[in-house]
Amino acid sequence: MPRCTLAAIHSAKSTTLKAALSKQQTALQAAAGDILTTDTPGLLPVPVLGPLFQDLNFVRPVVSALGARAMPNTPSKTFVRPTITTHTSAATQTEGSAASATTMVIASNTVTKTTVAGQVTMTYQDMDFTDPAAMNLVLNDLAGEYLIATDNIAADNMVSGGTVSGVTWTVNQTDPSSLMTALYGCAVNIASISNYFPTHLFVSPNVWELLGRQLDNSKRPLFPAINGNNVISQNSIGTAGADLSYSSLNPLGLTLIVDNNFASNTMIVAYAPGYEVYEQQKGIVSVEVPSTLSRTFSYYGYFATFVAKSAFLQKLALA
Repeated sequence: MPRCTLAAIHSAKSTTLKAALSKQQTALQAAAGDILTTDTPGLLPVPVLGPLFQDLNFVRPVVSALGARAMPNTPSKTFVRPTITTHTSAATQTEGSAASATTMVIASNTVTKTTVAGQVTMTYQDMDFTDPAAMNLVLNDLAGEYLIATDNIAADNMVSGGTVSGVTWTVNQTDPSSLMTALYGCAVNIASISNYFPTHLFVSPNVWELLGRQLDNSKRPLFPAINGNNVISQNSIGTAGADLSYSSLNPLGLTLIVDNNFASNTMIVAYAPGYEVYEQQKGIVSVEVPSTLSRTFSYYGYFATFVAKSAFLQKLALA
């Protein structure tokens, strides 16, 4: 068969095959390479990745350190906390003479309960449609804010109820002598009137930083870092955790409590039983609001503090 005739047959068959395939193509196949995500927004899901990021640590450093006592379960806005104003006495007695006699005086101190509360109103739609459920997240936040508010009250009342120690820490990062003098000065103030010794050191975050950066005159950390059971530095009047955790820093053996509810430069050497915290958490209450298809939630509790002895809270000054 002539070569030209074969070429013509092959060309005809190719044209027929292409036409058949073209008829079987879908619209999507015909547009292959042209479709972008901007062309199909209705098909693109938008996932919400939980859990919700938390930017506040709902902790109560002061309250946790002292321990919240149960509020007296009485139908009253106040209660009485007795303290000794004047003790009895004893002395050497001369035979036949009167023994030492001092009348014991007990003060009746009134403690007032404070109501701490917060509220939020949520629509039924917000509770029903959200995922993760908005209601649980909001209620957890409401409870957390209650914790922060009560700790702030405890921190403020500790500062206002404390005693000015009369000693000052003149901060020098390479000379710890002023810090040692100040801490021991506060300790002796407590011990000289009671024979008790301080248990805690309450500070603001910036004071925690100053303590952690304190060096001796050889520029070694005054509170040595620890790694497991191994002390990295050589000083031994306290320790500081290698993870920068305040809980492992104990200047002179005092339990360090750092609380951002304290104002800057706050530093209190304390014998903890001298300050008391009372609490009765009532929790969540709610009420339906049919007119707006919503529900109002409140979280509340009763809170009180009591300075049993002001001299057990020695406030240090910084210079």
